[in-house]
Amino acid sequence: MGNIVISRNGKTFSGGDATIAMLGSIDYEVTKIEYSVSQDHKANYSLGSNKPTSYSVGKVEPKCSLGLRLKSISALEKAAGGSLLSIKPFDIVVVFVDDENEMITDIVKVKFKEQKRVITDDDDIKADFDMFCLDVEFNAVN
Repeated sequence: MGNIVISRNGKTFSGGDATIAMLGSIDYEVTKIEYSVSQDHKANYSLGSNKPTSYSVGKVEPKCSLGLRLKSISALEKAAGGSLLSIKPFDIVVVFVDDENEMITDIVKVKFKEQKRVITDDDDIKADFDMFCLDVEFNAVN
């Protein structure tokens, strides 16, 4: 699968021992996957204090970006009748070994929100996609 990079909530892991499965296959040439979850936080103030006295939390926002080589982009386009945008939301299952040498399985539910090509002067044609992310489930399998 090549050298992929996994970034999980800002921490980067080596992709050498990683497996990424999506749309029923592990044959896709993924160059990177990055996913995270953030939550809005708001400071609450009370009369008589100019410092926060409590806080409240808001919406949870999952994010994901996915890097693919042209071979995989083309295969996905052909399977989808030409348009990545027509592919319904799907799970990406990411399995890798963490710092304590334990197997970690995360599941990221995404949908393509763009279709593109990136051609540069290096020897590789690939693209990074900002995905529409519906959910990130960390440590989904115990």
